[in-house]
Amino acid sequence: MDVITTHLNADFDALASMAAAKKFYPDAILVFPGSQEKSVRDFLSASRTGLDLKKLRDIDITKTRRLILVDVKSPDRIGRFSELLDRKDLVIHIYDHHPFSPDDIRGQKEVIETVGATATIFTELLKKYRIEISPAEATLLMLGIYEETGSLVFSTTTVRDISAAAYLLKKGANLNIVYQALSGESQAPRKSTCSTSCSIPQETM
Repeated sequence: MDVITTHLNADFDALASMAAAKKFYPDAILVFPGSQEKSVRDFLSASRTGLDLKKLRDIDITKTRRLILVDVKSPDRIGRFSELLDRKDLVIHIYDHHPFSPDDIRGQKEVIETVGATATIFTELLKKYRIEISPAEATLLMLGIYEETGSLVFSTTTVRDISAAAYLLKKGANLNIVYQALSGESQAPRKSTCSTSCSIPQETM
């Protein structure tokens, strides 16, 4: 069994990266290791993402043969999945943008880049391999980039993040939905055509 998972208290970068990883591992199961940020929970309850997201209680983690970690490589942040790390038969693939730490999980495949968001890494991979994405998928990836980079103004923002955001905009990312989802966050854009009464239309996700 292939499992795609992320860090505890999952944010939009984690969610977007999980969704994008599914494009490369279509048979994998999407599993949250634990809780999600409130903004992510609200988004998932208000939107039709089409993602079949599981909770730990939904699966038998001992059947995991390949563990795909996105937006995380710290064993302390993956909940019960850390129990599998000593297994010699476990294959681990890692996609992350956080700096290396001596205690990090190591994988047979590691895609770790110095960019503002893991969603940027996946956007680049989708573009590189010419994998088509829908406007809804582009919006979710944009959410990940905008949240993690403070709408592209944090000092950790790179040219690659901006280029990825531009690509997603071309693919139909809806900035009104991005603003609405992040409007309770400090990094929400100061100006937008989305008023306080706008909502996330279910039919777009």
